[in-house]
Amino acid sequence: MSMRGSGENLWEDFVREFEKEQAAEGESAAAAEQARQPERRRSGRRLLLPVAAALLVVAGAAAYALRPSDQAPAAAPAASDAPAPAPASATAMTAAASPSAFPLSVFPGQVQGYTLVAGVARTSCTGPDTVASTLAGLITQGHGCLGVDLALYKDAEGNQYNVALFTMADQGDSVHLVTFLGSHPESFQVAVHVPPTDSGLRRLPADRGRVQDFAAHGHGVLVGSAQWSDGRTADLDKLSERLSPLTEAVLTNVPA
Repeated sequence: MSMRGSGENLWEDFVREFEKEQAAEGESAAAAEQARQPERRRSGRRLLLPVAAALLVVAGAAAYALRPSDQAPAAAPAASDAPAPAPASATAMTAAASPSAFPLSVFPGQVQGYTLVAGVARTSCTGPDTVASTLAGLITQGHGCLGVDLALYKDAEGNQYNVALFTMADQGDSVHLVTFLGSHPESFQVAVHVPPTDSGLRRLPADRGRVQDFAAHGHGVLVGSAQWSDGRTADLDKLSERLSPLTEAVLTNVPA
């Protein structure tokens, strides 16, 4: 794990800005709570704020829809902005020490009752068709990302599992990202795969009944998410238990 120097301060400042923004939003929500408390009680846990945008992107036969569920902090660049260039010295070190982006082959076709439905590899990790603006900002605050692989799995019951594997240029960034994402498990930062028309799977709302799992291994950051086949919001703990074996199986294929 490399030392980050002044970059560590930038990262901490970014996270502090995010936490202050979330606290401010929480205070505003608390002020309106009395007026709408009966409605909130009817909502399932982990339901998020109304969706701010819906984007559909087609890449060959694979499609991803990103429906960001959070509001980006003021300090974060917009996801559509070009990533800030790294200093020349950092770029040189990255070229000498970083691995190539992980290939799609890290996703097994069949594993423990899960079947791979579709997958796509991208060289850009920060586009609006891949991540929400908060995660894009975190990536550009660090040493950058070499590529991302995204896959959609299903089980025998038709439940849907999305797995995204980011190849970070610096292992230290992997730890930072997973720490941050794990502390905000109901903020969906990664796009979900739109099921192919011949898959027999339903197109589910990306902000409904969705659970997540995060892990870091070497240069890899893995973000997994799952939804019941009918999009229900009940039994989310059981859904999380079904997601874990899949993400663990993918991690075994990620080199250190």
